Amino acid sequence: MIQPFLLLLAGLLCRLFKNQRWARIFTIGAVILPLLYGLVPLSHIPLQFLENRFDVPILEGQPLDGIIILGGHTGYGEISKTRGQAQLNGAAERFTTALHLHHKFPDLPILFSGFYGALVHKGWSENQTINRLLADLGMAESPNILFEGTSRNTYENAIHSETLLSPQPGSFWILVTSASHMPRAVGSFRKAGWTGVIPYPVDYQTLPSGFPNIWNLPHGLRMMEIVFHEYVGLFAYWLSGKTQTLFPK
Repeated sequence: MIQPFLLLLAGLLCRLFKNQRWARIFTIGAVILPLLYGLVPLSHIPLQFLENRFDVPILEGQPLDGIIILGGHTGYGEISKTRGQAQLNGAAERFTTALHLHHKFPDLPILFSGFYGALVHKGWSENQTINRLLADLGMAESPNILFEGTSRNTYENAIHSETLLSPQPGSFWILVTSASHMPRAVGSFRKAGWTGVIPYPVDYQTLPSGFPNIWNLPHGLRMMEIVFHEYVGLFAYWLSGKTQTLFPK
């Protein structure tokens, strides 16, 4: 969580410039802020708002043309390569849901979209990791499993997937990503020209209503990390024209 460190840095600068009053204020803020994150309602409500934007759809009986799984669910590529084992991270539900939907709709094409989100890539790419996982499960040779391996962010997912799949007007594609990330993903895909995206949120971190506890510092810190990442991402995408609305619905 970067905010407390920024406050500490500000406090250090104030101390260097002999401003003791503001140095104390920033230092105290750096201590109190993480403690406030432990108040579950504070961290839970903004994340709950994002995760409740889209419901899990009922797919039976709907016309479907394919499935898109957004990246961001594999672990560090360098660890996967050096250990020789494919790693998943906390968003592994994106991958397990892909397996579930592939089993449920085996005739539909399923696209794994994403290369790697880090600025400097080391080790296996996301596609290499997923390929290894599929090979371990005996699914690597499935002709309906496709890969888009150039995207580094959500908007590129939308653009490059559209180029690869060339969706026809009136087609319907299931879009799978984490529930907190779904508003930004839907906004990006709509902006890129997708008209038949069916949001399928997974990887929930909050209850649909209410709170699990009042105080939980480790949980609150994890939730606030996601909150800042997604709200800053939504605001940046809206300002840069990568989504038409701040909170797509």
